[in-house]
Amino acid sequence: MKKLLASLMALSMVFAVTGCSESSDSSSESKAEAKTTTTTTTAPAAESKADTTTTTAAPEESVADTTTSADDTTSTGDEAKGTYENDVYTSDLYSFKIDSKKWAMQESAGVDVMFTYADAGDDAELESASINVISMSNDLLNGLTASDYADQIKQTYNSMDGYTVTNDKEDKFAGKDAYIVDVTGEIGSQKVLLNQIITSDNGNLVVITYGASEKAYSKLSDEFKTVLDNFKLK
Repeated sequence: MKKLLASLMALSMVFAVTGCSESSDSSSESKAEAKTTTTTTTAPAAESKADTTTTTAAPEESVADTTTSADDTTSTGDEAKGTYENDVYTSDLYSFKIDSKKWAMQESAGVDVMFTYADAGDDAELESASINVISMSNDLLNGLTASDYADQIKQTYNSMDGYTVTNDKEDKFAGKDAYIVDVTGEIGSQKVLLNQIITSDNGNLVVITYGASEKAYSKLSDEFKTVLDNFKLK
């Protein structure tokens, strides 16, 4: 269970950090890569084997090359295979609506699906925004619960240099019990705000991570809310 927990934690953090660092200049990008490497290797400290696997699973790559339009049907991720049609992403465990004119879907190893903000116009800050989902089916979890994940993710973020858990609480999401973890961090010279919603349905774990640079976050709060309000667990 420790290996699984470590892998999930590292994947959710590294993809959130990667998405939020895309709008930096070349100098900041170099720093972001270094920070991302640190994040990936630090998160699963309990299991060195999980470190190696996670680092390999999350290479820094040009996400623009893998953008998929809303008219395509695409399978993504390693666990919950999904399709994206007519602005709705659907997997075996959940579905949600997201506007393809504003958000571009990316194929990223280790997560079910990842979207980055595509309606930035001349505001480069908005390009830092991302939303990703990781899930694991009940038969693969070996007893791992949403509470286990939430407790460990809080401890891990608080132990990392430059990251602080600013809020954590139990709440409801999509009609289910959920754990909400809000984090601030630094990517190069940027301050970023990250949020994680951790929930389970019939034992299936679903982790939603979304965020952006501090300046972009306030501008996109309504966009994030629209996506989350349309999220349904099956």
